[in-house]
Amino acid sequence: MKLASALPILFTVLAISTPASASWLDKASEVAKKAVATPAATETAEQASTSGQSTELVGSVMSQLGLSQTQAEGGLGSLLSLAQTNLGDNDFSQLTSSIPNADSLLAAVPSLSSDSGMSGLLSQAGDLGSALQGSAMVYDAFEKLGISKEYIAPMVDIAKNYLEQSGSEGTVGLLTQGLGSLL
Repeated sequence: MKLASALPILFTVLAISTPASASWLDKASEVAKKAVATPAATETAEQASTSGQSTELVGSVMSQLGLSQTQAEGGLGSLLSLAQTNLGDNDFSQLTSSIPNADSLLAAVPSLSSDSGMSGLLSQAGDLGSALQGSAMVYDAFEKLGISKEYIAPMVDIAKNYLEQSGSEGTVGLLTQGLGSLL
């Protein structure tokens, strides 16, 4: 029997047969779990922890607007998606380089049906409709995430404040330019 697989059994036997304090059992349990964890499982857990961590921007949106992490990430992602549509590749790259985990925010945008919601109606309205469709997609994403559209402006303000403090020069202007049709 390998030591790693014997440790949980040993700690269980000790816990049953020996009166012990809860803190000792907690420490013993932690040691057993670490000993049993395989390198692949540990690596996967670390990756999940890293990707699941909130950035400072997501945390600010969550705390100031009272949203869940999923709502904050999806809402910010929908704003970034609109900015991506309106900015060139270089400008968008400069903007996202100032936002940690921007790719995961973009991936958090809920999938939307092209024929439903406000964006679906605007897609059928010709040139005027296509000019407004990006903003409508943000509205539809917010609705699908269960976020009131009244939270769009405050979320944009939180993002601007974040970029003023942590972003590179000009990123606030790029965000404003990218969200122009929404603002």
